[in-house]
Amino acid sequence: MSFFDHFNASVTNATRTVSQKVKNLNDTNKLTSQIKTEQNNIQQNLIAIGQKYYEICRNNPDEDFRSMVEAIAKSEQAIAQLQQEIESVRAREPELMPVPEQSAGTFHAPKPAAMVCMNCGNTYENGTAFCSVCGQKLVSQYENLYQAKNAPVETEQDATAQIDPEMVTEEKPEPEFIEAQITEPDPDAAPAFCPYCGHHLSVPDAPFCSECGKAL
Repeated sequence: MSFFDHFNASVTNATRTVSQKVKNLNDTNKLTSQIKTEQNNIQQNLIAIGQKYYEICRNNPDEDFRSMVEAIAKSEQAIAQLQQEIESVRAREPELMPVPEQSAGTFHAPKPAAMVCMNCGNTYENGTAFCSVCGQKLVSQYENLYQAKNAPVETEQDATAQIDPEMVTEEKPEPEFIEAQITEPDPDAAPAFCPYCGHHLSVPDAPFCSECGKAL
């Protein structure tokens, strides 16, 4: 036999050996899987036999099975008790604090106006730009219209609570505010307009325009 014939035979035998080992491994895995399937079937049948025996002989089991039957019965009682506790937990109500009733004599002040004059203290509805008394530009009490619309109604008790008696060291004179002189417009009189911006003046005798702040 030549060298090449010997070499080819050796390579062929090595390839066949590896191929046979792979085939043997695959066949072994298939047979092992079939064995596990049959073992699972046996386990399921044993469980079914045990359940069937418990249903039939639970009240009068054989002596060899008495301890297991009693253990199952005890577990069933424990489960029933735990289920009752679950229902009790679901039915729990929160402990609510009593809500005090509002006294009948509580004074409710109207909501504050949206715009205020920092010079004379007069207040105006939202949309007014200048004070009609002193001509100063008005400042909004709220960041936006939503806050002004939903401002809470201030009560007399809330206003009193804002003052801490212990923090008051001396009495300060109350600031004097210029009262806005608002008169009903004469329906027969000609409408008055601002000569600078053309804004209709709801109070014709106002010294300043509430729209542009110019002196009239």
